[in-house]
Amino acid sequence: MELNKHFDYIDNYSEIVHTTRPINAEELTDRFFCAPLWIIVLMKFRNAIVKPFSLKGEKNLSDLIKIESESRVTLSRINKHLDFNVALMTENIRNGNQRISVNTKVCLHNNMGKFYFAIIKPFHKLICKTQLERVRRNLELQ
Repeated sequence: MELNKHFDYIDNYSEIVHTTRPINAEELTDRFFCAPLWIIVLMKFRNAIVKPFSLKGEKNLSDLIKIESESRVTLSRINKHLDFNVALMTENIRNGNQRISVNTKVCLHNNMGKFYFAIIKPFHKLICKTQLERVRRNLELQ
């Protein structure tokens, strides 16, 4: 996605992790997408519903992942209905703590993209918040 592009939706969620070891963005990504059963079922349901509308591409999630640096991984998809970019980031902060973040940017191209995103947006927010909190808790238990 272009840096100067207009976005119809942007969000950013973060958590502070209290841990003695550094977490890189690749580990954050692996943990973030290791989802509980309810999220897996929800995603399969979504895929089944949107398949007739050509909103689900052939690519697997792993095909969309690009490791940009130790502290940033992105997932991007561009199609005729919408473009999305999800960035998972880690940042060292004071006292050995780290901030873990997920940032989403979406550009809607047509009514089908608007319809699709209107349906998934509440679930997107819930999943991002839930998964980030879950990753933080799991890292702090180690």
